[in-house]
Amino acid sequence: MQPQMNRVTSQNKAMSNDRRNVVILPYFCDEEVDRYLKIADKLSTFLPPRVQCEFLLAASPRTSTSQRLVDAFSALGKTNAFQCPTQIFGYPEGPTAMFWDCMDFLSENYSNSSGFGLWLESDMAPTQPDWLDRLSSEWESESEKPIMMGCFVPNVYRKRLFKRPRLILDHHINGGACYAMDFARHMPESAREGCFDMVVYRHAHELGRAKRTRQIAFSTHQRIRRDLSDRTKVLVHGFQQDKNRFIDQCLAPLSQFEKATAPLNPFFDRLESLKRTAKLRLTNGGTHRDTLDSVLLAQQKTDRAANNQSARVQKAA
Repeated sequence: MQPQMNRVTSQNKAMSNDRRNVVILPYFCDEEVDRYLKIADKLSTFLPPRVQCEFLLAASPRTSTSQRLVDAFSALGKTNAFQCPTQIFGYPEGPTAMFWDCMDFLSENYSNSSGFGLWLESDMAPTQPDWLDRLSSEWESESEKPIMMGCFVPNVYRKRLFKRPRLILDHHINGGACYAMDFARHMPESAREGCFDMVVYRHAHELGRAKRTRQIAFSTHQRIRRDLSDRTKVLVHGFQQDKNRFIDQCLAPLSQFEKATAPLNPFFDRLESLKRTAKLRLTNGGTHRDTLDSVLLAQQKTDRAANNQSARVQKAA
């Protein structure tokens, strides 16, 4: 297949009125490029999505465009190689600057598209062949389209003996999410300060246009193989996991044994949650790993409450 590759700057305009979606791949180093190449190999085994899709390969100011990455994703669809211009480094300032460079690029080049830009980090992987079509369907399902849609993280507290619980993580939508093409135009200048996902959610939520989805979900080494059998999830994020190992686990096909035992997965999920709860009670939630456990348990509690509310509404109807 002849590679389709456009080297572009933020001054180029894409004036067509359509529903194109753009998958953004931000990268800082060769290790991230290698993970994205594995994801490209997996995508090549899927049928092409029904929705329009392009790829934006966003290189850090400290690295050069990866031709290997360009070649791999050009074989999948139209691919733009973009050099992020903002010279800000460190964490979280560097990734945040790259995010806004990309959001500005989408706003300037895809403003007539009603699709989304998906910020796909290198520790995220599609798990279903129709992943992009399903995300697009949910995005288009609202009467007023959201300006961001992703995995919701509720307030997370650390319990303390004889003290009130302390808030350790404010509610937000995780940064690996879908964003409107004109997202940057909806955000005040103050939204560009701080870790981007923590800040932008507050503004999107105030506008009533921040949508939670369960199709994008956190996963771990312990449960990712079960998550591959869960049709309700189409994109997983290895939050606080070894990135290389996690991507390899995501992309390996399910074995016959894993397929045969899939009906037992809810039982193992529940058992894992019980172990996680017991561990937090013993450690008092004081370690880095405990933060991850607290996030996952808080998400489960929020999901159960949403399911119960939905069941009550359906019963009343």
